Amino acid sequence: MGSEIGLARAIRGLRAELAEAMADGEDEAIKFRIESISLDLQVAVENAHEGHAGLKFWVVSADAGASTASTATHSLSLQLAAETAAGDQVRIASRPERRPD
Repeated sequence: MGSEIGLARAIRGLRAELAEAMADGEDEAIKFRIESISLDLQVAVENAHEGHAGLKFWVVSADAGASTASTATHSLSLQLAAETAAGDQVRIASRPERRPD
């Protein structure tokens, strides 16, 4: 397929982006709490043959080109709840102490 992005790598990237957003919003007056994350992906399913039994899921990018045209793709929808290592809800900024004028 060429430039495959595995499902685990895609979710790892999302996690890194959320962590960056949390760090960026740490000192902000207004923060946002993540209620839920809806992740909708197009994936190609590959039957792994090289010594590993099972299936591999590749996230299909918009520039996948002709190599993916012959591969059947499937829609995958994940509902995720973001939480910290302590089990708290993720916030990417805080609530203001007073309402702005």
